[in-house]
Amino acid sequence: MRYRTIVTFLVACALSLCPAWPARAAHGSWRTMTTGHFTLFSTMGDADTRQVARQLQGFEQTFGDALRTGDRMPDTPTLIYLIGARDFNAYLAPRPGLGGFFVSTHAYNLMVINADEPFKYVRVAVLHEFVHYVQRNTSTMNFPPWYMEGNAELFSGFDLTKDRMEFGKLPYGVHINLKQWIPVERLLAVKQSDPEYQSETLAPQFYGEAWALVHYLFFDDKTLLAPTSRYLDATNAGVPEPEAFASSFPFDKAELDQRLRRFVAEGRILVMHATLPEEVVIDALPITRIDAAESAMMLTRLALRTNPYSPALKVLAAELSSERPSDPAVRALCARIAAHGLFKIQIDDLADRYAAGGSDDAQVRIDIADALLTAPPKNMSTAKALAMLSDLIQGDTPNIEAVELWMQAAERTGTDPRQIIAALEPVRIRAPHDTAILRSLARAAESAGNKEQARGFYNEIILVSSMPGERLWAQKQADSRRLQH
Repeated sequence: MRYRTIVTFLVACALSLCPAWPARAAHGSWRTMTTGHFTLFSTMGDADTRQVARQLQGFEQTFGDALRTGDRMPDTPTLIYLIGARDFNAYLAPRPGLGGFFVSTHAYNLMVINADEPFKYVRVAVLHEFVHYVQRNTSTMNFPPWYMEGNAELFSGFDLTKDRMEFGKLPYGVHINLKQWIPVERLLAVKQSDPEYQSETLAPQFYGEAWALVHYLFFDDKTLLAPTSRYLDATNAGVPEPEAFASSFPFDKAELDQRLRRFVAEGRILVMHATLPEEVVIDALPITRIDAAESAMMLTRLALRTNPYSPALKVLAAELSSERPSDPAVRALCARIAAHGLFKIQIDDLADRYAAGGSDDAQVRIDIADALLTAPPKNMSTAKALAMLSDLIQGDTPNIEAVELWMQAAERTGTDPRQIIAALEPVRIRAPHDTAILRSLARAAESAGNKEQARGFYNEIILVSSMPGERLWAQKQADSRRLQH
């Protein structure tokens, strides 16, 4: 996530306390374009949308490979939303003060940015969230917050002008106040639940110092690369942070604090300049307009994906229903929202219609299936979900969200485990960190009597999971007596 420190935009009141807002709000029309494997949805003008896409493509070409620390990138959609401040703050931002945030699931990656900030800030926020996208999709290490955010801030300082690249400078919007200094001992200990990470007033200083620390450790003093790597490896392995620091660095935290304060105060930082082999040109890529009705639908779906329990969803769903009450796509999406307990909507007729199978209206089928599987389980509802998704999981690159929902329905209905394995194996290759699919594959292999294959899937979870508890659980399953020959 990235905090903005330039403009403070606070939602005036909670949605439930805003009766003056009209039921039908004007969200404006969006536009979309695709560059590389990214799809952008934007409320910005064409020129600014293209400039964001150009910076992103140039950054990926320059640093994409260097940022990848492990597995290859997953074959899942990556969607970037550049959304106006009103909708960003009212419906999307998880807390005040954010200029952008990143959401990663096994089915898609989302970067959501406040597009009404100054363009320089939008560019920095997009690059910051892109770094998180790479970090979380190619590494299973549990990095501490100071490293995750400091590394993202460091790389977000990238700037591209024609074929000239600049990297290492203080990103636009990042500030460090020596009078509000966070001691290094505290900086290293901050968790995501702490005020320094969560608070709108404290987080900017934390992000700024995290940038300085990563810059100093990895970029300005090369003798500290090896100790820092040892430290990160140790904390990832579960070594207590104080012990990891003492065994990795040749000095104590007080010494590092003095060095970092001096580094910031002097302002002498290493900045790299380079000329790219050729200029990044995307002017020929088409931009497609999205009308207001479809934009409202997409905003509602984005809000569902970023926070399915947000009260704001009730407002957006009411807007959609009032404008298009009989549209199957609207009814299906609203039913999916309703399944999370916000309100009730009846879609028995849609469920019966799509339970006949087929691959038309794929998103409608996915929404209905999710609503049926999320609501209190009923055998008939689960069977309908399974039927309406069966045709969507065919082919070489099936929709991963459809496959994951089909997987849930298949396990509940006792589908032949060999059929489950056949359906999930292709997706396992495309989404290598999807441990939900690996768990289902392990259960299916065990049910089919293939103990060796089940152990293999549990061992794969150990390798790709970023959660120590899940890795330990998988180790216990792989070593259990029931899976031994």
